[in-house]
Amino acid sequence: MSKREKNGRGVGGKDDHGKGGGELAEAARALERELLRFEELAEGARRLSLDTRKGIERAAKSTTEAAEAQQRVSVALGSLIAAIAGARERHEATARALAARGEEIKRRAEQLGELFQRFGALGEEGRGINALVQETAARQREATTPEQVGEVVAAMDEVEGRMGRLAEEARELAQAAMAAGIVDLAEQADGMRQQVSAMRNKVGLLRKGMSARVQGGRAGRG
Repeated sequence: MSKREKNGRGVGGKDDHGKGGGELAEAARALERELLRFEELAEGARRLSLDTRKGIERAAKSTTEAAEAQQRVSVALGSLIAAIAGARERHEATARALAARGEEIKRRAEQLGELFQRFGALGEEGRGINALVQETAARQREATTPEQVGEVVAAMDEVEGRMGRLAEEARELAQAAMAAGIVDLAEQADGMRQQVSAMRNKVGLLRKGMSARVQGGRAGRG
């Protein structure tokens, strides 16, 4: 056992077991000291001879000292009981604080889980849109007639609409995450919004260009 452990004290000579210098441990030590002193005095009074006047006087004095020591034991015992009550109050207060912290962690985890679940759903929608974009791009390369180009334009219009909704949902998620103090998720959601918005603008420009081609082709046939 180290000197620090033996003395029950931490850095700077302060007790590690609570605020105020370890009242409970000090009260227990004080009771032990007074109890040992009382036992010694009582044993001494019991052993003194009562065969002589001097012996009786010595025994009476020793008994008085032992009685005084008994009073000190009672005082020390009361102090220990008070220290125990204080320790129980500290324990209960700490337990309540810990339980409250546990509930806070639980609520926070549920909130975090819900937000990340929303982010996961947005990512899934983004992958679906990306697949649709690739499919539409393939159809665009193969489109040769005005009718086929018109079908591609309609598909692009659908893609553009889904991108708009995704960007809006990402914006709402970023705001919710920021309000909840989840900065990293807010940044990721806002980054997704920016990427989707930029891609939506490109798709919109391409769709307008192809629409103009379709209208021009129809006018030429007319």
